[in-house]
Amino acid sequence: MKAIILAAGKGERLMPLTSDTPKSLLELENGTTLLESQLITINKTVIDKVVIVTGYLTEKIESKVQRYSKEYNIDIQIIYNPFFDISNNLLSLWQARHEMESDFIIINGDDIFNDSVLFGLLEHDKNELITMVIDRKETYDEDDMKLIVENGRILEVSKKIPLNEANGESIGMIRVTGEAKGIMVDTMERMVRNKKNMQVFYLAMIQELINQGIVVGYHEISSKDWAEIDFHPDLEDIRKKISTFNKEWIK
Repeated sequence: MKAIILAAGKGERLMPLTSDTPKSLLELENGTTLLESQLITINKTVIDKVVIVTGYLTEKIESKVQRYSKEYNIDIQIIYNPFFDISNNLLSLWQARHEMESDFIIINGDDIFNDSVLFGLLEHDKNELITMVIDRKETYDEDDMKLIVENGRILEVSKKIPLNEANGESIGMIRVTGEAKGIMVDTMERMVRNKKNMQVFYLAMIQELINQGIVVGYHEISSKDWAEIDFHPDLEDIRKKISTFNKEWIK
């Protein structure tokens, strides 16, 4: 099984930290980077190949990956997205379309998660073509990738869902079966031909699949098991959590 990590973005909201360091290489604790923490968890699972889609400061990620691949004995491939500066992660995922064989996992490059999140998704045994990892919260904000969930399936995914209608959040990790690969790639191909989709998230493509009748299920986790690093307070908060009471996140 493969994991596709989307790590092409510039991380502008974390400037100046990301002025010379890609977001995925920001340090969390004792020199361990965000990307390395993801690879440590991945290396404990049945995933045997990792594809990292890069863009901004790709050469720095490529240099680190050489060490990570040897240190953790992981088969890692880099795919460069030359459109990273004018596009969003739909284009990054499209760059990796030829690596979509059998079942695979898509992971946002700015997510940190403990082992139970990935193991839970891999062990999720419902008969679904696509399974999305979701979190349920009491309240949501405008920046959340919000969901409408009903009867065990995802009906809608968008940041534009009204706050009072949302009942879930996508953490940016999904499992896709080999049976869904064809329609997913076809849908991406159609979407990337339209210039208005250059700036959309790949989850807009998942919404297109839902609109076509594809059932997207979900694996629900707790807010304490993951974090997304978008802003300076996010990074500061996760550094505190790791150093105080979440040592199991990085082993």
